[in-house]
Amino acid sequence: MHLRLHLAAAAALALAAGGAQALDYTGYFRAGPGLTDSDASRACYGLNGGSPGMKYRLGNECDFYGEFQLSQGFQKEGIDTRVTLMLNHWTGATDTNGEGIKIEQMFAEAKGFDIAPEATFWIGKERGRRGDVHIVDTFFVEMAGVGAGAKGFSVGPGKLGVAFYRTDSDAVRPGNRLNAEWVDIAANAGGKLNFFATLTRGDFDGGESGAGLTLRHDQQNLFGTGLNNTLFLQVAQGSAGLNANFGDLTAGSDAKGWRIVESVSGQRGALGGQAMLLLASQTDGAGVRTTSASVGGRVSYAFSRHFKLVTEAGYSQFKPEGGATAKLAKLTVAPTLATGPDFWSRPEFRLYVTTAKWNAPAGNVTGQPAYDGETRGTSYGAQVEWWF
Repeated sequence: MHLRLHLAAAAALALAAGGAQALDYTGYFRAGPGLTDSDASRACYGLNGGSPGMKYRLGNECDFYGEFQLSQGFQKEGIDTRVTLMLNHWTGATDTNGEGIKIEQMFAEAKGFDIAPEATFWIGKERGRRGDVHIVDTFFVEMAGVGAGAKGFSVGPGKLGVAFYRTDSDAVRPGNRLNAEWVDIAANAGGKLNFFATLTRGDFDGGESGAGLTLRHDQQNLFGTGLNNTLFLQVAQGSAGLNANFGDLTAGSDAKGWRIVESVSGQRGALGGQAMLLLASQTDGAGVRTTSASVGGRVSYAFSRHFKLVTEAGYSQFKPEGGATAKLAKLTVAPTLATGPDFWSRPEFRLYVTTAKWNAPAGNVTGQPAYDGETRGTSYGAQVEWWF
């Protein structure tokens, strides 16, 4: 009810300000019930350590999440401007009220100024997402936060962007971040290179500096197969995160890490899918090194225009230096109704069965007390996933 009122009020204000111009509305949500084979609340399975991006999400999301975006464009004296508002809601379990309605994005942007007609200038709260792997629900480059910047400058064979971000979420540990991107650089037939650089600084006594660099290569029609491929090569040190965001603002130069992510996806007739390989190493400020690895994929096969069988399997592990290796494997089978036969067709209405197995060093991968001391579990449920 409150969400509908917020959206209706925002839409009314935008229409009043923009007159007859169109209001763009987009969004995403996932929801559905689930149960497990134990005397426990609904359980999902993920390692509590190692690199982000190692939890395979099909039939393995216990949360309830939605984001809804309104965007209104204006034009005046040759300048194209736009204001964007995104509200979201997250609930960690099926029937709780969660964290209420939050502002995920709220920023203004403009393009067409005579000093740089090709560039877009923006100020506000913006996600700055530059690449994800859907099956693990992870954006490996996410320059998110409250900031100001400009992008789209023609520099050599690519487009340059710069942005400054400030974090004040911790009143005694504020920080500054500078991001730069050089993107859409033609590298080979069907391939493009993208570079993302990060500089961070904790703006307090004991705050540390950091730096990071990501290379992302996007390839269409990989080796003539018709598949698409994305490769991330990432390094970071000090207080910079591997994802081009803030890391630990108290971490000095002893903290460092690298990550390689390879993702391939495509559709051939009735068969579609996405797969991922991840290798990572992260050393924290205390000098403890943790290595991570993950491999998995999701495949869909359309038996008809609106019915497909979706299967996902994944294996992940991490090992702290001097410690045991934590391991987790999961498998999901999901008969699915969709508006089309393609792997990316949404909405999808799924029934699923998920089974998982892990070892003792992984601990309780569900977070449910009923699974203390257990090393396997099975979950059942229904889920709708929709972007629009």
